[in-house]
Amino acid sequence: MKALFVRCYGRLTADMMIGGLIDMGVPPVYLKSCLSDAGITADFMEKPNPAAQISAHYFHIFPEAFEGPLYMVSFMARWRSLCKKVHPEWEETGWKVFRALASGLPEGKDDLSLIGVSMENAVSLYLLLCCLDYLETESLFTIPFSIEKGTSEAARASLAILKSAGATDGEPVPAEDIHPFAAAILEGLSADFISMDGRFLSDKTAYGSSSADKPTGDNTVCLYLGYYTDRAESVFGRHMKVFGANPDLEL
Repeated sequence: MKALFVRCYGRLTADMMIGGLIDMGVPPVYLKSCLSDAGITADFMEKPNPAAQISAHYFHIFPEAFEGPLYMVSFMARWRSLCKKVHPEWEETGWKVFRALASGLPEGKDDLSLIGVSMENAVSLYLLLCCLDYLETESLFTIPFSIEKGTSEAARASLAILKSAGATDGEPVPAEDIHPFAAAILEGLSADFISMDGRFLSDKTAYGSSSADKPTGDNTVCLYLGYYTDRAESVFGRHMKVFGANPDLEL
């Protein structure tokens, strides 16, 4: 089964994950065609930096004109409008992310802007699913990582959202550096938070950067695309396809 593993080293946003998937081989022109086919008015910039310490790709969706509180109902309405033309089957996939996101909101509040979420994050999620579909990815897994508490509302949200993050022997990742929407993507779409083992054969490794000019190991997310050699005994045997275009699967 084809799968993608996500390893968070520090900074993490949804756009960084898309940058890593572009670094893995998703053509930016394909993403532009996905936006056009869906009738989406949005623009983005992408930039490779082959002179950096590692090959990494920067990606950024420009903010939409939106003022005032961003309530979940408005955000979900935006998501429905993105999916309805080409990928209506992705609507429920998005709800998995939104349910995780809601767990990070301050008690009694429904304004997503309080935790740094903006309307263009819905476009980021749509393009992320387009990337995964292009690469024919069947399941998403996240390598466990420790989280260091932060003081901001966004940091508290990310910590609350990532209930499954687990722990590693490495340095903890500051919650301040994990955007709540990226945290919700990992929590909502990951079939599991597990370490890669010898059964996983990595076919491609790629990086997404939070900087257009200085992508390094300190501010990148690492992505591994590959296969498990033992489907019956591996974790893949216990999970259905997390996303994709198969309408027969119950998400």
